[in-house]
Amino acid sequence: MLHLLYTGTNYDEVKRLCGDRVLAPYFCMGFSMLSVDTGNGFVTVNEGDTIVLEDDGSLRVEK
Repeated sequence: MLHLLYTGTNYDEVKRLCGDRVLAPYFCMGFSMLSVDTGNGFVTVNEGDTIVLEDDGSLRVEK
C-alpha cells in the first residue's frame, strides 16, 4: 500500500502513482483540486487529502 499527500504542487508525483486514472488539476478560489478514478467513479482530491494505492491496484482518497 502506498500513500501520497496531495499538496497542490505535486501533480507529477500523483500522475506517477495514479497513471491515467487522474485528471489534471484545476484551481478554484485559490485552491488546487484534481480528480482520480477509484474504480467506483471519480473522487475529488483537495489539497491535504491523501491518495492511497492499495495492494490490489485500486485507489482511494482519505479526506
